[in-house]
Amino acid sequence: MDKFLPKLKDINKSIGQVRQYASEKLGTAEEITDLPQEYKDLEKRVDALYTVHTNLLRVTRIHTNSSYDYPGQLQESVVEISRSVGDQLKILTQSPAERAEVEAREAESSTQPQHKTLPHALARASSEGAQLMGTQDPLGVALLKYATVQERLGDHRIKMDAEITQKFVQPFNVTLNTNLQYAMKARRNVQSTRLSLDAVKARNKNARPERSEVARLEIEQAEDKFVAAVEEATTLMKSVLETPEPLRNLSDLINSQLAFYKEAYESLANLAPEIDEMQVAQESVYRNSRND
Repeated sequence: MDKFLPKLKDINKSIGQVRQYASEKLGTAEEITDLPQEYKDLEKRVDALYTVHTNLLRVTRIHTNSSYDYPGQLQESVVEISRSVGDQLKILTQSPAERAEVEAREAESSTQPQHKTLPHALARASSEGAQLMGTQDPLGVALLKYATVQERLGDHRIKMDAEITQKFVQPFNVTLNTNLQYAMKARRNVQSTRLSLDAVKARNKNARPERSEVARLEIEQAEDKFVAAVEEATTLMKSVLETPEPLRNLSDLINSQLAFYKEAYESLANLAPEIDEMQVAQESVYRNSRND
C-alpha cells in the first residue's frame, strides 16, 4: 500500500492544480499568488527572444537548400547541368568531331550534377547562348563573359549558404531547442508550483484548529517549492537573455552576406563597363551601316 502513496499524492496535487486553474479562469479564486515584477519582466523579454529565434529561423532555414532560387520550370538534362561554363567554353573551340566525341563520353558518364542555383542557371543559359551565337558575334562574346561571372557568383552563393547554415541556422536552432526550452520548462514549473501553493492555501483556509499546524506546514512547503521554482526560472531566463551568442550569430550572418554581395558587386562592376563598351561599339557599327 505504501508504494501507492506517492502516486496518490501526485494525483491529489494535480487535481488541486486543475481546480485552482479552473477557479482562476472562472474568476472565483479568492487568492492568486502574484509573481515578482522582475520575473514578469523577464518573461516578456524571453518571449520576445523566443519569437526572434523562431521568425529568423523560419526565413534563414532556406539556406540549407541551395536550390531555393532555382527556376522550377527549367528542364535541364544531367549532361547540361554537369557541364560547367569552363567545359562549355572549351567546346566552342573544338571541331564538330571533337565536340561529338566529348558529348558521347558525357552521355555515358555518371557525373554528379552541379549545384542548382539561379546564378548557375544563368551561367548555363548564357553559355548555351554563346555557343549558339558563336564567338565571332558580339552578343556571343558578351554572353560568355556574363556566364563566367555568373558561375563564379553561383559558387560564392553556395559558400554563403554553407556558412549561414553552419554559423547562424545551426547555433540559433540549438539555442532555441536548449537554453530557451530550459527557460520555458522552468516557467511552466513556476506556474505549476504557484497553482499548487494557491490550491493548498484555499484548501486550508478554513482548517479546523486541530489541523492548523499541519495546514501551516503544508503551506510553508508549497511556498518553499514555489520560491525555489521562481529562483531557478529567473536564473535560467537571465542566462539566456545575457548570452552574447545571438549577436555573434547575427554578426556571422551579416559577414557571410557581406562577402557574397561584395563579390557580386565587384564582379558585375568589372563586367558592366566591358559590356557597355561592346554595346556602344556595336551601336556605332549599326548606325554606320544604316547610313551607308
